[in-house]
Amino acid sequence: MEMRGLRTMAIAALLGTLIVGPRDAPATIEEQRARLPPPAECSSPMAGRWRSLAFSYSEDEWYEFTLEIHEDGPDGSVLTGTIYVDDWVGPQVTPEPPVPCVRRNKGKMIGRGTFTNGVVRFGGSDYERTEVVCGKPMVGYNPDQFTGKLDPARQEFQALNNDGGLMVNEPTVFRRIGCFDDARKDPGSDVKPPPFFPKHTSGC
Repeated sequence: MEMRGLRTMAIAALLGTLIVGPRDAPATIEEQRARLPPPAECSSPMAGRWRSLAFSYSEDEWYEFTLEIHEDGPDGSVLTGTIYVDDWVGPQVTPEPPVPCVRRNKGKMIGRGTFTNGVVRFGGSDYERTEVVCGKPMVGYNPDQFTGKLDPARQEFQALNNDGGLMVNEPTVFRRIGCFDDARKDPGSDVKPPPFFPKHTSGC
């Protein structure tokens, strides 16, 4: 009876873990949104400068991505540009590079992608490290590949990042923060919104 009870408890714990995992996704999205600057509305649906700031639970590091996206082609479905990445080791509860600095690398990639039926696909290639701010240089880097659906009302797209390595369906919220034309509407103050840190529970 005692062994059977332990087995039942173990199964219940596993099921609880499976249930908790997916429930964390909305919290992750909301906490990422809270860290981003106010949105910019542009004349183009996709061209502009997009920003994300997320903590990667798979790598225990912070990643700030900036996408500079340009439309290429007559219908705007082909995207080109540059992906800038700033990554550092720091505590989960502080979305700023720590002082003293432990390890921080900056780099960029050639960006290419498509925008069809509201779906954004934008990925990098040819990663180039541009600066080692502190610590040892990162050994290797798998170019990031973002896929998500555009939300014009929010000027955001909720992407999943799959880099062929540790980043597997990593939630990454991008918000447009600048335009490359004269159609930008004033997004308001540059004051950063207060951080929002819902409790994270490790899932399966």
